[in-house]
Amino acid sequence: MPLRTDSLAQARTAYGALEARAQSAERRAEQLQALVTELRKVPPAEVDVVALLRQRILDLEAENIRLRTQLDQLAQLKTDLPLQNFVAAMGLAAAIGEASMPDRSIASMTTKVQAYLAPAGQGVGLRFQQPELGAFAVGLSTTAFEVAKIPPAAGVQAPRSLYAVLQDKQQVLADPFFARFAAATQVQVKIAELFANTGAWNFAYLLQGAAAMAAQERELAKLLAQQVSPGAVAAYAAAVDALAALAESLAGKANPVAGDVLALASALDLATGSLKTLLP
Repeated sequence: MPLRTDSLAQARTAYGALEARAQSAERRAEQLQALVTELRKVPPAEVDVVALLRQRILDLEAENIRLRTQLDQLAQLKTDLPLQNFVAAMGLAAAIGEASMPDRSIASMTTKVQAYLAPAGQGVGLRFQQPELGAFAVGLSTTAFEVAKIPPAAGVQAPRSLYAVLQDKQQVLADPFFARFAAATQVQVKIAELFANTGAWNFAYLLQGAAAMAAQERELAKLLAQQVSPGAVAAYAAAVDALAALAESLAGKANPVAGDVLALASALDLATGSLKTLLP
């Protein structure tokens, strides 16, 4: 169709076609605008990923807090040690304290404990309050008990203090008859070391000392068997073997008690008594 015409019909036809194209363009523009509007309402893919990550982090933090709360609750129920073990430990402390004194005895000891009480195995357990929770003493129970020494039956001699037993052994080994042997000298050195460190006495330390003395006294028994009748040395050797066996058995004990200290003192005393019989 020519761009210029003098025919009115041709002009009308051209105008109609142009009008139709303009309306079609407007419709397409409206459709595109509507699509752009809809797309603007949907966040970009990157924004969705960030939002999901943030939500996941929040979920994990909430789970962490929940697990920590459960852990704290379980820790409140867990006991530090059974009550009977605590009482036994106090009795052991009293026995070791008494063992370090040659002329004193501890008749009884009273203790008061503030702690949480909870079932533990076949008995009751203690859980001590954490220092950082000092301002929150809710639920603490007060438990008081007394550790008392039971006197021996009538006619039975009371066991001697470990300190007195060691003094006696030191005096016997100082006799010239025994002092000439190096093993006897080593036992005296160990006793002197124990006396010099009474403030550091604990069950493991005393047990190590008794085992060391038993080893040296075994050597002494062998040497004495060459000097006197082997039959006369047999009782002493047996007593030393009993002391060594006792020290070895107690070395593997997880929770020693006061009676173990008394047994150790008695075994040392028995060996010393047998040694005295060998003096000329």
